[in-house]
Amino acid sequence: MQRLIWVAVFLITFSLPAWAEESPGSMYCSDHHGTHVKMFSDSSARKISEANIATGGYSTIRINLGQLSDLSANARSFAVGFSCARLTLGHLVKGAENIYEHFDQVENADCWAAGKLFYEGGVDKKGLTALEEEINHLNREQWSHLPGPVRVISLNDTCKLTPLN
Repeated sequence: MQRLIWVAVFLITFSLPAWAEESPGSMYCSDHHGTHVKMFSDSSARKISEANIATGGYSTIRINLGQLSDLSANARSFAVGFSCARLTLGHLVKGAENIYEHFDQVENADCWAAGKLFYEGGVDKKGLTALEEEINHLNREQWSHLPGPVRVISLNDTCKLTPLN
């Protein structure tokens, strides 16, 4: 019996970090005030991740891991990162005044999400290219489950991310 308990402890200890690494919900996010954003699973969410500001003024991200389950872990993290960026950059508080400002906000959120993946060691330049290709090959129906408008993602050209070392 004691041996079984030790085996269970061993499996739990080494499987939890791997699960947390794969889960987009384990990403830390703060809003434009620096307040921690609560992320929670919601199977009724239409998109893979949706940023919201609740009635009480606190920010949340609803994550539906059932949407676009065939996407890579990096693409899913990018989608959650995009929603986080909308809160961090204050886009939900101050909306765009025109279509040009709206697309600037979308581009800024794309670069913020790409930067989070890039600088946290999730992807390198080749990984960003692979992420671009994966997302840009989605059909319109699949795009409807990603946050933001349908667009061409060009992270390497637009974001100009450079390694820190």
